[in-house]
Amino acid sequence: MRPTMKRIIYVTLAVTILPSPQSLAQLSSGNNPIRVVLPRSVESRSCQLQYFLVGPFGGYGGTARPRPEESGFEIETVHEGVAVERLQFILFCFGYQIETMAFDSLPGRTVQVSPKPLGTVSFRGMVRGLTLQQVQVLHVDVDYTPSWICEFFRLPDCVLGGWRVASVELDMDGGFAVNLPNFARDTVIRSFQLHGDFAFRIRDQTTGDSLFALKPAGRQSLLDSVPVVDGNPGDHMFDAELLK
Repeated sequence: MRPTMKRIIYVTLAVTILPSPQSLAQLSSGNNPIRVVLPRSVESRSCQLQYFLVGPFGGYGGTARPRPEESGFEIETVHEGVAVERLQFILFCFGYQIETMAFDSLPGRTVQVSPKPLGTVSFRGMVRGLTLQQVQVLHVDVDYTPSWICEFFRLPDCVLGGWRVASVELDMDGGFAVNLPNFARDTVIRSFQLHGDFAFRIRDQTTGDSLFALKPAGRQSLLDSVPVVDGNPGDHMFDAELLK
Protein backbone atom coordinates (compact mmCIF):
# COMPACT_ATOMS: atom_id res chain seq x y z
CA MET A 1 0.00 0.00 0.00
CA ARG A 2 2.76 2.46 0.79
CA PRO A 3 4.38 2.47 -2.69
CA THR A 4 0.96 3.05 -4.25
CA MET A 5 0.25 6.03 -2.00
CA LYS A 6 3.58 7.61 -2.84
CA ARG A 7 2.89 7.40 -6.55
CA ILE A 8 -0.49 9.04 -6.09
CA ILE A 9 1.03 11.90 -4.09
CA TYR A 10 3.73 12.52 -6.70
CA VAL A 11 1.23 12.66 -9.52
CA THR A 12 -0.99 15.06 -7.62
CA LEU A 13 1.91 17.42 -6.93
CA ALA A 14 2.99 17.37 -10.55
CA VAL A 15 -0.47 18.39 -11.66
CA THR A 16 -0.81 21.25 -9.19
CA ILE A 17 2.44 23.02 -10.22
CA LEU A 18 1.50 23.16 -13.91
CA PRO A 19 0.34 26.68 -14.93
CA SER A 20 -3.21 27.02 -16.07
CA PRO A 21 -4.00 27.89 -19.72
CA GLN A 22 -5.16 31.31 -18.54
CA SER A 23 -1.79 32.01 -16.86
CA LEU A 24 0.07 30.96 -20.00
CA ALA A 25 -2.07 33.30 -22.09
CA GLN A 26 -1.39 36.22 -19.74
CA LEU A 27 2.36 35.55 -19.82
CA SER A 28 2.34 35.35 -23.61
CA SER A 29 0.34 38.56 -24.05
CA GLY A 30 2.71 40.39 -21.68
CA ASN A 31 5.56 39.69 -24.11
CA ASN A 32 3.68 40.88 -27.17
CA PRO A 33 5.09 43.98 -28.93
CA ILE A 34 3.38 47.34 -28.79
CA ARG A 35 1.65 48.25 -32.04
CA VAL A 36 1.78 51.90 -33.10
CA VAL A 37 -1.18 52.31 -35.44
CA LEU A 38 -1.43 55.03 -38.08
CA PRO A 39 -4.54 56.33 -39.83
CA ARG A 40 -5.09 54.59 -43.17
CA SER A 41 -4.56 57.94 -44.91
CA VAL A 42 -0.89 57.94 -43.79
CA GLU A 43 1.46 55.71 -45.77
CA SER A 44 3.62 53.84 -43.25
CA ARG A 45 6.47 53.45 -45.74
CA SER A 46 6.93 57.24 -45.66
CA CYS A 47 7.45 57.10 -41.88
CA GLN A 48 10.38 56.50 -39.57
CA LEU A 49 10.09 55.44 -35.93
CA GLN A 50 12.90 55.59 -33.37
CA TYR A 51 12.50 54.32 -29.82
CA PHE A 52 14.39 54.10 -26.54
CA LEU A 53 13.77 51.33 -24.01
CA VAL A 54 14.66 51.29 -20.30
CA GLY A 55 14.75 48.23 -18.03
CA PRO A 56 17.06 46.07 -15.89
CA PHE A 57 19.26 45.76 -19.00
CA GLY A 58 19.93 49.53 -18.93
CA GLY A 59 18.95 51.59 -21.95
CA TYR A 60 18.60 50.55 -25.58
CA GLY A 61 17.73 52.58 -28.66
CA GLY A 62 16.54 51.25 -31.98
CA THR A 63 14.34 51.75 -35.01
CA ALA A 64 11.15 49.97 -35.99
CA ARG A 65 10.35 48.96 -39.54
CA PRO A 66 6.90 49.64 -40.99
CA ARG A 67 4.67 46.61 -41.39
CA PRO A 68 3.58 46.46 -45.05
CA GLU A 69 0.49 44.39 -44.32
CA GLU A 70 -0.61 46.82 -41.61
CA SER A 71 -0.67 50.58 -41.19
CA GLY A 72 1.84 50.93 -38.39
CA PHE A 73 4.88 49.69 -36.49
CA GLU A 74 5.76 47.25 -33.72
CA ILE A 75 8.06 47.98 -30.75
CA GLU A 76 9.57 45.18 -28.69
CA THR A 77 8.57 44.90 -25.02
CA VAL A 78 11.18 42.28 -24.12
CA HIS A 79 14.87 43.01 -24.72
CA GLU A 80 17.63 40.45 -24.12
CA GLY A 81 15.03 38.25 -22.43
CA VAL A 82 14.09 40.96 -19.90
CA ALA A 83 10.83 42.92 -19.78
CA VAL A 84 10.93 46.60 -20.75
CA GLU A 85 9.88 49.00 -17.98
CA ARG A 86 9.81 52.39 -19.73
CA LEU A 87 9.43 53.39 -23.36
CA GLN A 88 9.78 56.51 -25.51
CA PHE A 89 9.36 56.83 -29.27
CA ILE A 90 9.55 59.40 -32.04
CA LEU A 91 7.51 59.07 -35.22
CA PHE A 92 8.19 61.08 -38.38
CA CYS A 93 6.00 60.73 -41.47
CA PHE A 94 6.74 62.84 -44.53
CA GLY A 95 4.17 65.61 -44.88
CA TYR A 96 3.20 65.47 -41.19
CA GLN A 97 4.34 66.89 -37.89
CA ILE A 98 6.43 64.72 -35.59
CA GLU A 99 4.74 62.63 -32.92
CA THR A 100 6.47 61.78 -29.63
CA MET A 101 5.27 59.63 -26.75
CA ALA A 102 6.81 58.64 -23.41
CA PHE A 103 5.50 55.98 -21.03
CA ASP A 104 6.83 55.45 -17.48
CA SER A 105 5.02 52.11 -17.53
CA LEU A 106 4.07 50.13 -20.59
CA PRO A 107 0.69 51.05 -22.05
CA GLY A 108 -1.81 48.70 -23.66
CA ARG A 109 -0.50 46.77 -26.64
CA THR A 110 -2.00 49.25 -29.14
CA VAL A 111 -1.17 52.97 -29.40
CA GLN A 112 -3.13 55.11 -31.86
CA VAL A 113 -1.44 58.17 -33.38
CA SER A 114 -2.91 60.86 -35.64
CA PRO A 115 -0.15 63.07 -37.09
CA LYS A 116 -1.06 66.61 -38.09
CA PRO A 117 -0.17 67.91 -41.58
CA LEU A 118 3.05 69.91 -41.98
CA GLY A 119 3.78 72.28 -44.85
CA THR A 120 6.97 72.64 -46.87
CA VAL A 121 9.38 75.44 -47.75
CA SER A 122 11.02 75.95 -51.13
CA PHE A 123 14.80 75.63 -51.11
CA ARG A 124 17.06 76.57 -54.04
CA GLY A 125 20.74 75.73 -54.25
CA MET A 126 23.64 76.16 -56.65
CA VAL A 127 26.78 74.01 -56.61
CA ARG A 128 29.70 76.07 -57.88
CA GLY A 129 32.80 74.75 -59.60
CA LEU A 130 31.24 71.40 -60.48
CA THR A 131 31.64 70.18 -64.06
CA LEU A 132 29.16 67.52 -65.10
CA GLN A 133 29.37 65.13 -68.02
CA GLN A 134 26.32 64.92 -70.26
CA VAL A 135 25.93 61.20 -69.53
CA GLN A 136 25.88 61.68 -65.76
CA VAL A 137 22.58 61.71 -63.88
CA LEU A 138 23.21 63.09 -60.41
CA HIS A 139 20.81 63.66 -57.55
CA VAL A 140 20.99 65.85 -54.48
CA ASP A 141 19.93 63.94 -51.38
CA VAL A 142 18.78 65.93 -48.37
CA ASP A 143 18.97 64.43 -44.87
CA TYR A 144 17.59 66.02 -41.73
CA THR A 145 19.61 65.58 -38.53
CA PRO A 146 17.24 65.73 -35.51
CA SER A 147 19.74 67.02 -32.93
CA TRP A 148 16.96 67.41 -30.37
CA ILE A 149 16.55 63.63 -30.06
CA CYS A 150 19.21 63.41 -27.31
CA GLU A 151 17.26 65.91 -25.24
CA PHE A 152 13.99 64.04 -25.74
CA PHE A 153 15.52 60.70 -24.76
CA ARG A 154 17.25 62.43 -21.78
CA LEU A 155 20.67 61.34 -22.93
CA PRO A 156 23.85 63.44 -22.57
CA ASP A 157 25.03 62.13 -25.92
CA CYS A 158 23.61 59.81 -28.56
CA VAL A 159 24.36 58.63 -32.07
CA LEU A 160 22.26 60.60 -34.54
CA GLY A 161 21.34 59.23 -37.93
CA GLY A 162 19.88 61.47 -40.62
CA TRP A 163 16.34 61.17 -41.95
CA ARG A 164 16.12 61.26 -45.76
CA VAL A 165 13.55 63.97 -46.46
CA ALA A 166 14.12 64.76 -50.15
CA SER A 167 15.97 63.74 -53.30
CA VAL A 168 16.00 65.82 -56.49
CA GLU A 169 17.88 65.75 -59.79
CA LEU A 170 20.80 68.13 -60.15
CA ASP A 171 20.62 70.41 -63.22
CA MET A 172 23.48 70.47 -65.70
CA ASP A 173 24.36 74.00 -64.56
CA GLY A 174 24.73 72.80 -60.95
CA GLY A 175 21.42 74.15 -59.70
CA PHE A 176 18.63 72.38 -57.85
CA ALA A 177 15.30 73.22 -56.25
CA VAL A 178 13.54 71.14 -53.60
CA ASN A 179 10.65 71.39 -51.15
CA LEU A 180 11.73 70.65 -47.59
CA PRO A 181 9.57 69.94 -44.53
CA ASN A 182 8.91 73.17 -42.64
CA PHE A 183 10.36 71.82 -39.40
CA ALA A 184 10.60 75.35 -37.99
CA ARG A 185 6.79 75.23 -37.63
CA ASP A 186 6.71 71.75 -36.12
CA THR A 187 5.25 71.88 -32.60
CA VAL A 188 7.50 69.16 -31.19
CA ILE A 189 10.74 70.52 -32.65
CA ARG A 190 9.97 74.06 -31.47
CA SER A 191 9.72 72.80 -27.90
CA PHE A 192 13.43 71.90 -27.86
CA GLN A 193 16.49 74.12 -27.73
CA LEU A 194 18.10 72.59 -30.83
CA HIS A 195 16.02 72.36 -34.00
CA GLY A 196 18.36 70.30 -36.17
CA ASP A 197 19.77 70.94 -39.63
CA PHE A 198 19.80 69.74 -43.23
CA ALA A 199 22.78 68.01 -44.88
CA PHE A 200 23.17 67.82 -48.67
CA ARG A 201 25.02 65.25 -50.76
CA ILE A 202 25.36 64.51 -54.46
CA ARG A 203 24.63 60.93 -55.48
CA ASP A 204 25.23 59.11 -58.75
CA GLN A 205 21.77 57.95 -59.82
CA THR A 206 23.17 55.04 -61.83
CA THR A 207 25.39 53.49 -59.15
CA GLY A 208 23.65 54.87 -56.07
CA ASP A 209 27.02 56.00 -54.66
CA SER A 210 27.38 59.30 -52.77
CA LEU A 211 30.07 61.34 -54.55
CA PHE A 212 30.21 64.79 -52.93
CA ALA A 213 29.24 66.42 -49.66
CA LEU A 214 27.85 69.90 -50.21
CA LYS A 215 29.22 72.56 -47.87
CA PRO A 216 27.66 76.03 -47.72
CA ALA A 217 30.06 78.36 -49.54
CA GLY A 218 31.95 80.89 -47.46
CA ARG A 219 31.14 79.27 -44.13
CA GLN A 220 34.08 79.05 -41.75
CA SER A 221 32.44 76.43 -39.56
CA LEU A 222 33.31 72.76 -39.96
CA LEU A 223 29.60 71.91 -40.17
CA ASP A 224 28.48 70.90 -43.66
CA SER A 225 24.83 71.64 -43.04
CA VAL A 226 22.08 74.27 -43.21
CA PRO A 227 20.19 74.95 -39.96
CA VAL A 228 16.41 74.81 -39.73
CA VAL A 229 15.10 78.38 -39.88
CA ASP A 230 11.66 79.92 -39.79
CA GLY A 231 10.55 81.48 -43.06
CA ASN A 232 11.89 81.24 -46.61
CA PRO A 233 15.46 79.90 -46.54
CA GLY A 234 16.28 81.72 -49.81
CA ASP A 235 19.04 80.75 -52.23
CA HIS A 236 22.20 78.94 -51.11
CA MET A 237 25.57 78.51 -52.77
CA PHE A 238 27.46 75.28 -52.11
CA ASP A 239 30.97 73.93 -52.65
CA ALA A 240 31.27 70.24 -53.54
CA GLU A 241 33.70 68.31 -51.36
CA LEU A 242 34.78 64.92 -52.72
CA LEU A 243 33.92 62.07 -50.37
CA LYS A 244 36.76 59.73 -49.54
